[in-house]
Amino acid sequence: KARVGLDGRLLGHFPYGEAARSDLVAIAPGVELHRDAAQALEQLLASAAAEGVELRVLSAYRSIDLQKTIFFDVKSERNQSALERAQVSAPPGFSEHSTGYAVDLGDASAPGTDLSPSFQSTRAFAWLQANANRYHFTLSFPEGNRQGVNYEPWHWRFEGSAEALKTFEAAQRLAR
Repeated sequence: KARVGLDGRLLGHFPYGEAARSDLVAIAPGVELHRDAAQALEQLLASAAAEGVELRVLSAYRSIDLQKTIFFDVKSERNQSALERAQVSAPPGFSEHSTGYAVDLGDASAPGTDLSPSFQSTRAFAWLQANANRYHFTLSFPEGNRQGVNYEPWHWRFEGSAEALKTFEAAQRLAR
């Protein structure tokens, strides 16, 4: 019964198209990101490592088909309503990951915090808060975000090109 709102959101999430295959590059075996974001992420990871912080890429580009599996199969497996599932995972066609600009990061020295709000207590998260903007990454879903999506300290989106800024303009407008 979910309906798209006047601002285009579905269950709190804005609609996003899928990155063109030609815009994606491998950043690890089986992990891809938009080429612009990949270059900035490489610099971010190197800078963090130079300061003794080992960030791990947990997830990056996801096709809409993969997001469909993540949303609906896990929803069913966990006996969640669509609204409950949307608090932690975007419906297909509404995930920042499909753009190729979003990345989930973890702290290699604290893998138990992966994809958990407890990631906020790690050195990696503190480093990201202090430095991510230098590499054009911003936290997508901070605490109390106006989208109504659960706090995700691990989920960062790239906003370092005109195309990326345009992609996330509606989310930025809502956050203001």
